[in-house]
Amino acid sequence: MILLTFIFIHGAGGGRITWRLQLIHFKGSDAVELPGHPDGKGYTSISDYADFVERYITTTHITEPVLVGHSMGGAVTIECALRNLELAGLVLVGTGARLRVRPDLLTMTIQNYDEACKLLARLSVAPNCDPVIIDRLSTELRKVKPEVVHGDLIACDKFDRMNEVHRIIYPTMIICGSQDQLTPLRNSEYLHQQIQNSRLITIAEAGHSVMIETHREFNAALKEFETSLTEGHTPQT
Repeated sequence: MILLTFIFIHGAGGGRITWRLQLIHFKGSDAVELPGHPDGKGYTSISDYADFVERYITTTHITEPVLVGHSMGGAVTIECALRNLELAGLVLVGTGARLRVRPDLLTMTIQNYDEACKLLARLSVAPNCDPVIIDRLSTELRKVKPEVVHGDLIACDKFDRMNEVHRIIYPTMIICGSQDQLTPLRNSEYLHQQIQNSRLITIAEAGHSVMIETHREFNAALKEFETSLTEGHTPQT
C-alpha cells in the first residue's frame, strides 16, 4: 500500500482552520499556513505563495504529496503543478485557471474591512447556508490583517493560467459546490476540459466553502481519490 500525504492549502484570508475537518479525518495529513495568515506579511502574487509551498515541501521532506488547494490555494496548487514538482496528485477545490475579483471587494478590504469580511463570508457559502457557518468564516477573516487579505485578492485577480493548465500531468480531482458564488461551476468545468487526467465532482447544495459546508461529501470524494491513487487507478472522466 502506497502511503500518501495530503498537503492542504487555504484560500484568501484563510488559515489551517479551513481544513480542520479534513485534518481530523485524514490522519498524517498536513496544512500550510501561508505568510501573513495571520502572522507576518502576506504576498501579492500566486507565484510567491507557490515559492513558499515549494520550500515547505522541501524543508518538511514530504515525499510526493497530494496538494489540495482551495480557491487562491487552488491557484497556488496549479502554479506548483506547472513547475513539475514531484507530486502524487492534485485536488482543486472551488478554484479556476483564472480568478477575477469583484472590484468592490478590492475596495472594501481597504475602506471598510468589517463589511468586507461579512460580504466575503456570505459569498463563500451557498445562499441557504447555516448563518453560524457564515459568522465563523467572518470571524476567522478578521484575524488576518486587511492589507494581507487585500494582497490575496490582488494575487487572485492577477492570476491567469488559462493557456497553461492543459500542461498539468498529474492525476487530478476537481471539486466544486453547485452553488459556488465566487468561482462558479464553469471554472471547474474548464479545468476538467483542459486537464487530461482529471475527474470533476460537483457537490449539490454547497457553495464556495464546500469542505466546510458539506464536509462529509467532500471527505468521501477525497477518500475515493486517495484510494484511486494508492491502488494505481486513474480518475474517471
